[in-house]
Formats: sequence, structure tokens, C-alpha cells
Amino acid sequence: MRVRYQRTGVIVKKAKGAAAASGLSEKELRTLRERLERLRAEITERIAHEQAVALEGEHLSEPMDAAEQTREQDDAVLFTHRDRALLREVEHALSKFDSGRYGVSESSGEPIGFRRLEAVPWARVAADEAETK
Repeated sequence: MRVRYQRTGVIVKKAKGAAAASGLSEKELRTLRERLERLRAEITERIAHEQAVALEGEHLSEPMDAAEQTREQDDAVLFTHRDRALLREVEHALSKFDSGRYGVSESSGEPIGFRRLEAVPWARVAADEAETK
């Protein structure tokens, strides 16, 4: 079966599962999926903690203490924003496992190498494609 990917116009043969499309072994895919699932759990836990810090507030009479509390709350808001963006990327990568497109460049339709995915398991494109953007 041939499939044309709308985004790139690349025509490739659709094979069974992500292993065939990405060129990754089942063991590599399992390792990467487990890593993404652990990362999702860690990020979710961090977001919950950061939100608690951002919402925590008590009236502090000492100006330095109040300033420190405000700084901690501001940092927590920034970290939450960053972690939510990363969580979206991780969730997107995990959804690609279900569609059989994990490990395949969203730009060219070519496989993304295992070393790249080890470093950035939510990568959407191969390293050489990322450098040109």
C-alpha cells in the first residue's frame, strides 16, 4: 500500500507498525516509549508541584521574605509554562506510536535515527533537517 503524506507530498510504502516505517527495532521502540512514558509522569508531577508553589501565598511581614516568595512563585509559573510545552511534545510523540509514525520525520517522511531519538525522544525531524531550520 502506498501512502502520500499530505504535509510533504512524499510517497512511501506503508508497512506494519512503527518499526517498519522508522527502521527502529521493536526493542528500540519499546525503550523509547518507556522513556517517554516515564518523562510524561515526571513532567506531570513537576507541574503539580510548580502549580502548588505558584498558588501558595501567605502574608509575610518582612519585605525580603515577601520578595523571595514572589520570586519563587514567578519561577514556578515560568517552569510550569516550559513543562507544559514539553509535555505537549511528549504526548505528541506518544500518539505517533499509535499511528505507526513514531521515528519518522514530519518534514521529509524519512526515518529519524535511534541516536537522535535517544537524545530527544520527542524529536519531530532528523538532526540534519533541524539544523536547516
